[in-house]
Amino acid sequence: MITKIKIMKRFAAFTIVLLLAGCAILQKPTAVDLKPMPVSEFLDKPFGHDESIESFQSTLPIGTKVQKLIRRSGYKHHKPDTIYNFKYKKSKIAVYKTQFNQEFLLGGFVNNPEIEMVNGIRKGMEREKFYKAFTDLELTLNDSVVLNHPQRERRFSFYFDKRGRLEKFYFSGSSTKKIGSD
Repeated sequence: MITKIKIMKRFAAFTIVLLLAGCAILQKPTAVDLKPMPVSEFLDKPFGHDESIESFQSTLPIGTKVQKLIRRSGYKHHKPDTIYNFKYKKSKIAVYKTQFNQEFLLGGFVNNPEIEMVNGIRKGMEREKFYKAFTDLELTLNDSVVLNHPQRERRFSFYFDKRGRLEKFYFSGSSTKKIGSD
């Protein structure tokens, strides 16, 4: 009698494990219309849209939380600048809004596949597909790729795991031009 109970418990645990593994496998892959582009074009519009707060609110996944940080000016009559932090699970994207209503991408890190950049670049992407997204990027087997904008202070760092899949990526910098880059 006791062995039958043990067998039933093991069977139930085994069934639960199979169901959970099956759910993870049954996720449908998303179709991406891949249009290879130069690295500089990617660095200009990495998310495929402008860098406005409204654009990020409409394109980021449901459940993304928005945190506003106020940066007050030293002058009383000036409106404050605001940093909008878009947080989704283990990812964060920061957008800076000036007192003159100019908005630009400040930086962030992405650790979730739900946040996708232009050409389907997202966590879990294979190394070969990542390189196919660009027209002027040579395939290497390095575990990281760093892209710097030639005229703007913008940097993207992509990290691959041992299986050759994009594990996470970080980006920083602004959309303003470097001094003396005219």
